[in-house]
Amino acid sequence: MATWYFDDDADLSHLDGKTVGIFGYGNQGRSQALNMRDAGVNVIVGSRSDASAQASKDDGFETLPLASAAARADVLFVLVPDEVMPAVYLEFLEPGLQDGNTLVFASGYNIYYGKITPPTGVNVIMIAPRMVGQGVRDTVLDGQGFPSLVAVHQDPTGSAHAIMLALSKAIGSTKMGVIMSSFEEETVVDLFHEQYGGLHAMRRAFEVLVEAGCSPEAAMLELWASGEMREIGQYFVDHGLFAQLKLHSRTSQYGQLVYGRGKPEQEEAHKNHLRGIVERIKNGDFAEEWTQEQANGLSTMESAEKAMENDLLSIEERKLYKRLGR
Repeated sequence: MATWYFDDDADLSHLDGKTVGIFGYGNQGRSQALNMRDAGVNVIVGSRSDASAQASKDDGFETLPLASAAARADVLFVLVPDEVMPAVYLEFLEPGLQDGNTLVFASGYNIYYGKITPPTGVNVIMIAPRMVGQGVRDTVLDGQGFPSLVAVHQDPTGSAHAIMLALSKAIGSTKMGVIMSSFEEETVVDLFHEQYGGLHAMRRAFEVLVEAGCSPEAAMLELWASGEMREIGQYFVDHGLFAQLKLHSRTSQYGQLVYGRGKPEQEEAHKNHLRGIVERIKNGDFAEEWTQEQANGLSTMESAEKAMENDLLSIEERKLYKRLGR
């Protein structure tokens, strides 16, 4: 059973006198910076001279070059994309680190795979929102907050846990609750969610329906294009994965609860496939393949994108969406 922490468990005084630096002023960085400022935290932004730097200036934040901000900050939120993070960290952030500083990551990826190795005198924590960037801002403004996975990887000061909870409160996550996790667990669940094949399962369902004589339009509207799935997704959030079936017809309930489950051997075969995905995440095979893909100029990914652009699904989808005015 996971350990949860809420607002009453966190003390913002652990941030008194500290300067928090945001590195990566995208959707997550902007939302977290605004939330922390609203909570009374002193926030600066480290950025290249690009559109994100202008955005942070427009929002009223003191915006400095990456290295200058790193030297000023006591707490460094490293929110640049995973694939460029090691290079940014080595060139701009690590030279400015001092013993007692705190590094904050929003995913476990680069620490878990050893692509970043912080100095031993620095706190290393994770606050990984389970919410898209804009939602990090909107849910706090609505008074609800959002959940996060949190972890302490390195604690030379003895205060990393308290700082982690204080920062979680400052960004608004302890309103709903944060769950004690680990850099490994966050990496596994995050990558698994991206790799278990939901989109391709939908693609295969579309292909089978078209093979059965259904029109592409009918298949797409039934499976995703009508917007019904968006509403059902909210039912998942509000009621639970299977509890939301009470809002469906009895025929739908039977089809999803019983008929759609498959035989035990079919379920076990699919679970074995999913276990293979987890294994390749945990043993580093995926990370190595992804690193090689980047070194090769993303050629495999670009080929897959082009193939999908010319796939029957995408061709028919573009036609349908044009008719729907999208």
